[in-house]
Amino acid sequence: MTRRWGVTAGVILALTTLATSSAQTLGPSVAITIVEPRLQSRWGYAPATQTIAPGTWVTWSNDGQDAHTVTALDGSFDSGNLDPSEGFSWYFEQAGTWQYTCTLHTWMVGTIVVGDQAAPDDTGSASES
Repeated sequence: MTRRWGVTAGVILALTTLATSSAQTLGPSVAITIVEPRLQSRWGYAPATQTIAPGTWVTWSNDGQDAHTVTALDGSFDSGNLDPSEGFSWYFEQAGTWQYTCTLHTWMVGTIVVGDQAAPDDTGSASES
């Protein structure tokens, strides 16, 4: 499942989500910020690596001034272009490791590790425990 929102759509989405909530929708959540420090080569995701429990929503928020993406290297999720103040959420149900990048700025990379035993792999794709 994905959720994508903008500044005004976020409130509507939150109300809609609450109205149609399920156990999955109400699971724990984690926030990751897309940041643009002064030097473009240092743009990235904060934090760059996030360890979470299975059944957790991760929400990326574009706090920069340019468009960015959140795109899994294995193709499992893709936010599309996120303009400033837009966000994207993904529900991680299974243990494993997911590496992702911004397709517009390929030096921006991040990793989601789901579960205690998950570790990054060399392929950048999800790995099952």
